[in-house]
Amino acid sequence: RESLNWYEKRPLSGKRIVVTRTRRQASALSDRFRALGADVIELPTIRIEPPSNLREFAELVQDAHAYDWIVFTSPNGVTAFFDLFFKLYDDAREIGGAKIAAIGPATAQRVKDFHLRVDLQPDKFVAEAVVREFQKQGGVENLRILLARAEKARDVLPKELSSLGAIVDEGFAYRTVAETRDDTGARRRLLEEGADLITFTSSSTVENFLALGLPWPKRMKVASIGPITSKTARDHGLKVDVESRRHDIEGLTEAIRSFYAKGDGNG
Repeated sequence: RESLNWYEKRPLSGKRIVVTRTRRQASALSDRFRALGADVIELPTIRIEPPSNLREFAELVQDAHAYDWIVFTSPNGVTAFFDLFFKLYDDAREIGGAKIAAIGPATAQRVKDFHLRVDLQPDKFVAEAVVREFQKQGGVENLRILLARAEKARDVLPKELSSLGAIVDEGFAYRTVAETRDDTGARRRLLEEGADLITFTSSSTVENFLALGLPWPKRMKVASIGPITSKTARDHGLKVDVESRRHDIEGLTEAIRSFYAKGDGNG
């Protein structure tokens, strides 16, 4: 009985939360919610695919040592880059004198997983913060910069860096496509059982979830990982109830925990 009481007292006990990340990435977030007592529906709305032009990306990776900086905007970009890099080279030192910039702690951690150092990591997890950080370090004029990123990502970063005089190459490391399969019956479960909260971790998770055309469950609230995702949600007519101040899964988990702790989610 004691253990049952403890279970019931956990911060997210009795809450059903929908996770819309890729199937491969969902468990990291789901496990956190379950540890806090939530019932989780994993309903992936996106999946990561190789870029449309893998050869072009491979050529940029092969020439990585020729750049002053390599900028990573997501863990997926880091993984795609180094998976290819280590097919071409045996040793991380082949990256030469290129310095590494990473947006967000999860991206930085992924770089470190490959035993490389992150030379620049802005406080805020958005592209604009990278530009500000480069300016603080004396600007980017005539520096060669490789951006390893998703196809169709926002073009703030390449535009801003180019306007400051950098020579920028975009390396499309992967693409995000809509997840069409529903092997686990998660969509039916959402329709039948409803949910208290849905989490969105990128603009594409918002767009692809809405594109499924599922009826919106009564009282289901929205939690977003950050301002760009929130803007996409609002642009599609959704009300954002929770926005993470720290734009990663730890930050999102904490924002949701505190939302329910304050009783905001019970109305």
